[in-house]
Amino acid sequence: MALSDERVIEFLWKSPLKSFRAMLDALRYLDRQWVQLESEGELFDWALGDNPQEKIQIRIPPIGGIPANALLHFMRHAKSFNVIRRRERKPQGLPEESEEIIVFYELTPSGSYMLKVLEVLTDVSVLAERNLSA
Repeated sequence: MALSDERVIEFLWKSPLKSFRAMLDALRYLDRQWVQLESEGELFDWALGDNPQEKIQIRIPPIGGIPANALLHFMRHAKSFNVIRRRERKPQGLPEESEEIIVFYELTPSGSYMLKVLEVLTDVSVLAERNLSA
């Protein structure tokens, strides 16, 4: 089921990322992204300066210039609009007694729709810029 026009506008308006291109890049990055459950909370610690144990932390690579804390806020925003979902799974091929769990992010059907909307908006933006500069 696709998002209503009102929900699409609300998603775009309330997004912590204010660029269509940045939102598009963030959704593409989050789709099919996985991380070990124990590490999930540490993904954004480095960017937020929150590392009291002084352990090695996993860092999110910069996605189109998006800092990690902005990506964290966008991920929460997208989850609240049911654009992405988070699932915990045991990796295949591990023994039954293994406690290793990964967290898997993926777009929902609404997220796929939002991705298409953002692709159109970015394409239109590029065409408008070209026409203005010509």
